[in-house]
Amino acid sequence: MIRKRLVASAKPLNQEIHLNIKRGTARGVFSIVYFEDHGHQIAYLPALNLTAYGSNKVEAIQMLDEVVDDYLDGLFSLPESQIVSELQKLGWKRNPTFNKDFTADAHIDTEGILRNFNLPPETAIEQQLMSV
Repeated sequence: MIRKRLVASAKPLNQEIHLNIKRGTARGVFSIVYFEDHGHQIAYLPALNLTAYGSNKVEAIQMLDEVVDDYLDGLFSLPESQIVSELQKLGWKRNPTFNKDFTADAHIDTEGILRNFNLPPETAIEQQLMSV
């Protein structure tokens, strides 16, 4: 189970993840995007391209917690070179000095989200930080 803390919606310059591949642990800060679609609350983590839903925001974040757990379990089952490759495909950059640390741009393209999820332009999108 991931321990998480929701943080006020201030926007960081970068999202961060610290991976201890040998122990299979991760900690980091991610931007989460929330919106409603067909009566469901959606929680989307663009930096890992993960999505979950629920009947309300609390359920959506609980489901996203499970999705992130499953994603990290799968990621840690890979060899280190493939873990790095998978994260790089998602836009993460490895710190050359502290090779357990990765960063990603925190810019959220709301128009891209509306387009990718086929949402009407008036859909309200809320952003929040999640620390795991």
